[in-house]
Amino acid sequence: MKNIRRLRIFLLLTFILIWQAVYPEPFLAATKPFYIAATIFPLADIIRNITGAAARVIQILPAGASPHTFDLTPGKVRELQKARVIFKIGVIDDWIDGVAESAPAAEIVSLQNHIALKPFHDDAHHHGGAEKFDPHYWLDARNGIIITKNICARLSAIDPAHADLYNKNSKRYQQELLRLDDELKKTCAALKNNKIIVFHDGWRYFAAAYGLEIIAIFQPAPGREPAPRDLQKLYAQARTYKIKALFSEPQLPTASLEPLLEDLGLRLFVLDPLGGAASGDSYIELLRRNVQTILRADSLQNL
Repeated sequence: MKNIRRLRIFLLLTFILIWQAVYPEPFLAATKPFYIAATIFPLADIIRNITGAAARVIQILPAGASPHTFDLTPGKVRELQKARVIFKIGVIDDWIDGVAESAPAAEIVSLQNHIALKPFHDDAHHHGGAEKFDPHYWLDARNGIIITKNICARLSAIDPAHADLYNKNSKRYQQELLRLDDELKKTCAALKNNKIIVFHDGWRYFAAAYGLEIIAIFQPAPGREPAPRDLQKLYAQARTYKIKALFSEPQLPTASLEPLLEDLGLRLFVLDPLGGAASGDSYIELLRRNVQTILRADSLQNL
């Protein structure tokens, strides 16, 4: 009887070991969870594509919230105490640095390494300090590839047991982003008018990557209304270049745009820099959706 029981245990353990070797991810949940945090949705989605089931991802900024006005809650700080690493963009989300004392086990990693950073168009554009670069670099899919490499390298160092998995997933995802970048460039190459006016100065990487030219910005800095001279220039440029649309963002109030829209007969379209509001959203779909919004606005040129 004992021999039969031992044989059963041996066969069960053998089966588990073989199953785990063939299908490793379901067994990862049985180990102590590896928590990773990201300040914004695009970073959280990139991390999920790299880690799969090997980690649990905490997204800090809720969907629909603005990083310009966000404040960490005590509940979120407690949640971050489980994280081994917190990934941030830099500048736009430096408020996360304040959790260092409350979550001493979490390493905070800024992801701008190897990114060709752009200066702000207006030296007065601030996100609460004297910034030296525009932080919206994730809005270029090729920068998304660099972000993916940076995250993969850090996770592989922190969690070497899953480094092979991270590298495999990272390479696959980089190819997806490369195909996306090519798709978006081809789509934008067909635009009748590549000149745009945006509400907020957050689209320079996106514009440079996809052949757009930002001719005017309504708010030179978050919450700062344009000076009369700037408004006059904006009106003139809109008429000169036959602009028929203005692009706002879902995270920012736009009531101040109404006189401009009415005076110039402009349609308001929404470009979303952050995404994550809809179920099943992704970083790839976010960039694709923004290019499709540009395309829809461009169709007004026929009217």
